[in-house]
Amino acid sequence: MKEVLKLEHIQKYYGNGGNVTKAIQDISFSVEEGEFVGIMGASGSGKTTLLNCISTIDTVSAGHIYLDGTDVTEINEKQIARFRRENLGFVFQDFNLLDTLTISENIALALTINKVPAGEIDGRVREITRKLNITDILDKYPYQVSGGQKQRCACARAIINNPKLILADEPTGALDSHSSQMLLSTNHQPPLQVGV
Repeated sequence: MKEVLKLEHIQKYYGNGGNVTKAIQDISFSVEEGEFVGIMGASGSGKTTLLNCISTIDTVSAGHIYLDGTDVTEINEKQIARFRRENLGFVFQDFNLLDTLTISENIALALTINKVPAGEIDGRVREITRKLNITDILDKYPYQVSGGQKQRCACARAIINNPKLILADEPTGALDSHSSQMLLSTNHQPPLQVGV
């Protein structure tokens, strides 16, 4: 199996001088293609901070993170946004959907940003929403649908671009057990998913 993600001695500290908080202390692990990794721990134990460091939303204080051989801790500011767009999918706890866009438009946003031809976007949106059982809400706005439907929309948006890595912060928190199982077993998965 191919190694997709590798963390080497990751540390993250906040503050300076005598007022330093250790959010992550010396974490190392690797993940191979096709694996699903869940990170568990008490509230405030650094799970979301670790996810943010892997996703380049936050920077590490020490250590290295490699995604498909690229050291993401060395990517400069100008390259970060492009790197995220081309390699990562995100599912956040609060969904991060835009209320001024329909469910269909929210899902298609990642494709639009990546300049996928308009003729291809509709087919890809329909395919992924069929798998997640949300085709009946495509013309509705986020404030018109349930929490579980918002969650599935956020998941569809994360996976529609076929990213190398999906990072999810409680990706099934708003879903019932049937919907959770359906999401985690969809055939539209990238090589790796990391969830907290």
